[in-house]
Amino acid sequence: MMRVTNHAAGPRLIWPKGARAPRLLVPGESAVLTLPERPDPCLAAWAAAGEMRVEAEPDPDMPDPKPERRRGRERPPSGGEA
Repeated sequence: MMRVTNHAAGPRLIWPKGARAPRLLVPGESAVLTLPERPDPCLAAWAAAGEMRVEAEPDPDMPDPKPERRRGRERPPSGGEA
């Protein structure tokens, strides 16, 4: 499963694996789709041009691989030394 997001100025047709008809994505729309194993040349060209973003859909059962980092220096506890 891949998350596909349309960043183009107009709509784009994506043909998910096993679908009878293509899926229309309007500008700014995202969809989680199963894509064919063989790379689609149109989708690859759109992604290379920055018109489409194709990302792996994160598994909701897996923890975030990049834990949130704090910015700045640690503050001493209240009432402690400065």
